[in-house]
Amino acid sequence: MTNADWVLLFRRIPETDHGRVVITLITGVDVYIDAFYRFEEGFVVLRGRFGGSTDEGRGFFVPYDEILCVRIDRVVKEEELQEYFPEAPAAARKSGSLETPLVPPSERPTPTVPTDPAAASKLLLERIRAVRASSASKFPTHHG
Repeated sequence: MTNADWVLLFRRIPETDHGRVVITLITGVDVYIDAFYRFEEGFVVLRGRFGGSTDEGRGFFVPYDEILCVRIDRVVKEEELQEYFPEAPAAARKSGSLETPLVPPSERPTPTVPTDPAAASKLLLERIRAVRASSASKFPTHHG
């Protein structure tokens, strides 16, 4: 995602939910948000705490390129998520565009999951290796 994409995403989250937003960094660290203060070109300024810490009210300057994902730390109804993206046109839904709203559970394709434990283990191992290979190419380690 680009920096602008992150800003747009944060702005779509209702202010009433800002205190329930958790940002997971690429290092695996969670930052629990109290409030967003500014969206700068390369980073977001916020108040919060690290996951597992009781040190509340800390100031953070989080570079957008360090963000892995964002979650709302509560049960979120599907309708609420659809409300975050109300502008998706009907044509996008039909075309299969990435801007397509969420598909109701009754219309989602059923994934094929192996029932044989050996096949399931092999599939899981392949997925783990693919993610590691992808991560290694994005974040090379430096030795020295």
